[in-house]
Amino acid sequence: MNSDDPKYQYDRFGKKGARVGQAVIDIMSNDQPDYTVEEILEGIAPEFTKEMEKTINENVGKFRSPFYVLVLTKKEAFADNVLHNWFIARQTAPFASKTMFEYPIHTKTLYIVNVERGDVKVCWSLPGIADCQAIAKNPANISQELVDWILNCFDGKLDKDNFEHLFK
Repeated sequence: MNSDDPKYQYDRFGKKGARVGQAVIDIMSNDQPDYTVEEILEGIAPEFTKEMEKTINENVGKFRSPFYVLVLTKKEAFADNVLHNWFIARQTAPFASKTMFEYPIHTKTLYIVNVERGDVKVCWSLPGIADCQAIAKNPANISQELVDWILNCFDGKLDKDNFEHLFK
């Protein structure tokens, strides 16, 4: 599938865009291979990195360092093996508990960007609320860091305006 193909583009009323629905129909009309979560994440890693770098570069002059990038990730409900990412740059960190209720089905990952040091660090990452509740009830065999993030979110300990301590 070539995203430059005219059948995936539209120009209506002076507004240009992509026909995502047509792409999904075309993809779904073929057999979908079974991929593991790891294979899907490895497959999107180059595009994720490219988008993260673009978001950082576009916001270096807009925000003072350090600033934050909140990445919302959502699995496409009607297509296998398709994830969407949205990159949102901010000067201050959003409260984790607030993002949990604003984006209940998205995975939410907050990064802090220190331009002077050239560092990007993860502040926290939280799956959708239903997954968080399931993990909190049965944390066995789950990454302790993820369990801690979830419990700290529910306790309000991730509701901070900044995470600059991660660079010390």
